[in-house]
Amino acid sequence: MLNLQKKIKHVNDKLVLPFNSEIQSKFSQFIEILFKWHDNKNLISTKDPEYFLQRDYSDSILLSRFLSPGLHLDLGTGAGIPGIILSIIRPLDKFILVDRRDYPIRFLEHVKLSLNLDNIELLKVDVKDICLDVTPDTVVVKNFSNKNISGLPMVKKMSYILKLLSSRLPGIKRILVLTGSPALDVPKLLQLADKPVSCQTHELTSPFFSQNKYILEMTR
Repeated sequence: MLNLQKKIKHVNDKLVLPFNSEIQSKFSQFIEILFKWHDNKNLISTKDPEYFLQRDYSDSILLSRFLSPGLHLDLGTGAGIPGIILSIIRPLDKFILVDRRDYPIRFLEHVKLSLNLDNIELLKVDVKDICLDVTPDTVVVKNFSNKNISGLPMVKKMSYILKLLSSRLPGIKRILVLTGSPALDVPKLLQLADKPVSCQTHELTSPFFSQNKYILEMTR
């Protein structure tokens, strides 16, 4: 635990984040639980906690800077990346974490209870069947994929997500997509959208990797 806390502090220092001891402790607990469950069934793409901290954790922290206070939907949350991390950083915000698979949802239920995260709601549902009583202020997309978009060019993936969310959550005004590709053809995306949408990209500078990530921000 102590070694993990040091690694988290090192990453936070690189990101210039003065998190308090309670937040640091919750991060440590979450990552310990994550890698215990990950040993039994692949929840994430790495078995190296340090690499996870420098990539997924760091990306989620940087993404948090683009959120305004409110209700946020994490689409295809998987292991709670970025939803759980965001909920720890932003305890006054509310988060809905959506995934259609049993194992990730059971894992997230355990995390929610273990960390006393009362600002998250978990939904086991396919996004094409999602139905909410309220409209989230922001939809966050990091890991979402399905058989309909696997292998498609990024523009077509984004078009699919836009159309899907427009049909299921027509009141959505803002979508943030974390991507490793800067080559997003925004004009094509605008043409493919069934309703007017404004798009812009934001570069996330990583202190750990030479290749940066990007936020695609879509607003109506």
